Amino acid sequence: MRLADEYRRYAADLLRLAGKQSSCADKSHLLRMAEAWLDMSDRAAGRMKKLRATVDHPLVEQALGPDQPIIE
Repeated sequence: MRLADEYRRYAADLLRLAGKQSSCADKSHLLRMAEAWLDMSDRAAGRMKKLRATVDHPLVEQALGPDQPIIE
């Protein structure tokens, strides 16, 4: 499991929880937390992208899969 995916799951959990809140303050706080997890996910994905030898085109990644060899 990739770290970026784990962070996105945390954000999704917070978004679901925020949707159930009646307090605007609680909802706002949970949404800010979700945004922070998404930012961290983007950073983690960016670091992994620098390490992976992949072509950036989505169709190529779909054909080859997300797990590409690591550049050593």
